[in-house]
Amino acid sequence: MNQSKKSRVTLGIILFLLMLLDAHITRLFDYWDKGANVWQSQLLLLVALFAAKSYSKRYMIWMAVMIGILFDLYYLGIIGVYAVGFPMVVWMMYVFHSLFYQNMTTMFFSWVISLTLFQLFTLGIQIGFKLAAFDGQFFVVKFLGPTLLLNICYFFILMWPLKKVFKLKLSYF
Repeated sequence: MNQSKKSRVTLGIILFLLMLLDAHITRLFDYWDKGANVWQSQLLLLVALFAAKSYSKRYMIWMAVMIGILFDLYYLGIIGVYAVGFPMVVWMMYVFHSLFYQNMTTMFFSWVISLTLFQLFTLGIQIGFKLAAFDGQFFVVKFLGPTLLLNICYFFILMWPLKKVFKLKLSYF
């Protein structure tokens, strides 16, 4: 896990750019679907899942806090939702490290669980701060379902390139 300073800076820049790209992809799907569903892109978390295997816990959690604060400031105007949500999910990746990184199949299921917990956690924070109202049927059918579908597609499209980029030696089964 001894990464060079150059690779850590590069990963930080990539995570920042993915934060911006996620927002634009989410808006693109909103425009394409005419607001019928909420398709929330989470490329940032997908890359964090793969990077957590190669980078130190301290660095990844620190990056998650920084990206979360930037995300909150830029998109929500209140610090706390993603500044807490991103690091919590990254921390969970390290707590369950031995389960998440057994093979690509367990990584896939870990991805689905992490993404679901992230959405539930950030929704809980937003409800707690009265930033959002909760409608269970809308959340599951119109938000969580499309979000999981989009991000599962990301996983299958990007798993091989990300596995190569982060030099993961994991079997597929």
